[in-house]
Amino acid sequence: MINKKQKPIIIVLISILITVSIFIYYTVVINDTSDLAVDLSDIEQMNIGSEMPQLLYADKNSAVLQGTFGLVVFNINDSIVTNRISYKQLKSYGISMLYAVVSQDATTIYVGNDDMNGGLNFTHKYNIKSRAMKKILQQPINVVTPTRIKTPGYNEEYDEYFDFQYLINNTIVELDDSFIYLRATSDWSMKSLQLVICQYADGTSEIYNVF
Repeated sequence: MINKKQKPIIIVLISILITVSIFIYYTVVINDTSDLAVDLSDIEQMNIGSEMPQLLYADKNSAVLQGTFGLVVFNINDSIVTNRISYKQLKSYGISMLYAVVSQDATTIYVGNDDMNGGLNFTHKYNIKSRAMKKILQQPINVVTPTRIKTPGYNEEYDEYFDFQYLINNTIVELDDSFIYLRATSDWSMKSLQLVICQYADGTSEIYNVF
């Protein structure tokens, strides 16, 4: 039996448990956006367009891609797109001629407009974890610059690694013992886009379907 002296203590304990539960919900569930669904419903019918998508950043765990889909973050380990900023969303921030780079710590995507004459103006930064877009006043530093190689098919250094049944992008990311690139089937369908991690030593590849 609970006596009168114990009741206030129990009420306080219950209140503490409720408060802790609410705190955990807001800090863990709400702030963790990793499992939120990403709308890819238009990818099925999307064409690659005039240019292959390109890698902005990649390591053995994740990659950031730019293409006619806008920008996407691809979790390599789970083979899933975790983030997407479509061109429709970008236009709401005044970005119509997208130019983007990724911070070296892979936490932030900087976006702005390319005036097509070599002039770049980054206007916003996108936090990959929180999915928040914010205006910036200063231009970014310490960003990743992917490697552009000679056109596949005319490249003595890399052609031995490529399967020319596929469309192959000429932007790669070099790791210590391998490199990462994008390819797609010759029907130019976006749903066929693949990320490939190719080993320099023997040419073996790990292949991941992006969509």
